Amino acid sequence: MCIRDSPVMGALYLPDPEEFPNPTVATLAMHRDSNFMSHISTREMPKRGIVAMGMNPRCHNNEALCTPWENNSLDVKQGVEFLRSLPGIETVILIGHSGGGPTMAFYQAIAENGNELCQKPERLVKCPDTIRDLPPADGVIFWDAHLGNGINALRSLNPAVTNDEEILASNAAPKIDPRLDPFNPMNDYNAKGESAYSDEFKDTYFEAQSKRMNKLIDIALDRMRQIEEGTYQHPDDAAFIVPRADIARLMRLDRSIDGSTVNPHKLIRNDGTIEDCCPVPSVRPVDIDPEGNELFREGTRFLSLRSFLSTRAIRSRNSMTDIDYCSSNNSTLCMVQHISVPVLVSAMTGHYFVRNSELIYDVTASKDKDFIAVEGATHGGLPCEACMPDGEDYDGRYDNAVRNDFDYVADWIRTRYPAPD
Repeated sequence: MCIRDSPVMGALYLPDPEEFPNPTVATLAMHRDSNFMSHISTREMPKRGIVAMGMNPRCHNNEALCTPWENNSLDVKQGVEFLRSLPGIETVILIGHSGGGPTMAFYQAIAENGNELCQKPERLVKCPDTIRDLPPADGVIFWDAHLGNGINALRSLNPAVTNDEEILASNAAPKIDPRLDPFNPMNDYNAKGESAYSDEFKDTYFEAQSKRMNKLIDIALDRMRQIEEGTYQHPDDAAFIVPRADIARLMRLDRSIDGSTVNPHKLIRNDGTIEDCCPVPSVRPVDIDPEGNELFREGTRFLSLRSFLSTRAIRSRNSMTDIDYCSSNNSTLCMVQHISVPVLVSAMTGHYFVRNSELIYDVTASKDKDFIAVEGATHGGLPCEACMPDGEDYDGRYDNAVRNDFDYVADWIRTRYPAPD
């Protein structure tokens, strides 16, 4: 699918017509800026008799083009309208995977409630008036979704950087406060394995992340004010480069941080059985080192003022426990409070979004909502071969992750949207 006069692209996948001659349900997957035209759902849903489409948004592979990010909802709209135009399709389900979580939450919330929701005064960026008349989907699957790109950015910031104004004004080198450096052994960083930070360091770190993010927001808003007044060097936008803006998420170094759900939930074991587990633990490995945070390619965010404010900015006082979720439109937790259609939350235990998934489930307004965790699945849904005790080789313990997950998803869909007789 290629929409005329539009940067949007999509790929449509149909079930085998001999096995599934009259499909009535279609799923749509789209991210914030990644290519989802070959998303895993586009392979797995047609095997189970469901039409699937994967899309690229207008700012695919370049987050700086998300100006504003809210316009991505117009791309989702084209996908929904296209699927509804297909013969026989009666039901359209959105799949929000990773950064597709806030994308699809925003779309459905605005489709159900109108654009007044995304123009509230507390939003750092108000959505344009052109975002209107979005046809609502019939359900949403939050498939290892995160809480929002601003929240991800907040929790990934290295708060040890103390001179953002100087960096943004003159491209100065970052100055690092060693007391806040997560990779400083004096702060209990363990370069050989999992770190065990003190409660005091964690609280200080999370508050410092909020202070740095709030400072970056203030700088960006001040420059936007100058643009609006006609006193800035550019009349429309400007580069906004943030070093050490990623690869510093403390939970990826210390698995005691959001290492499980708070409450018991259903867990699909590798043998296909479902049990009400525990709280559900993440089996993710420790997976980052200091180099990535320091590198330009991995640790630096190259954005514009507008894309930063609409995509990566959110207000908070503590990056883990005190976030103003509705200061941003790019906030899954804000938007799911305004969704009424059936919702399925599927969490991959081989990743670090297990607690995120639980939060999405907890605050979703829909009266028909379900939560399932998939044992040993990576963020992309595949078996997590790295999720093994230290020194042990992978032994196949998560080999059925993909099948188990999508069998459950397909059954959830069939139960709520049965094919007509």
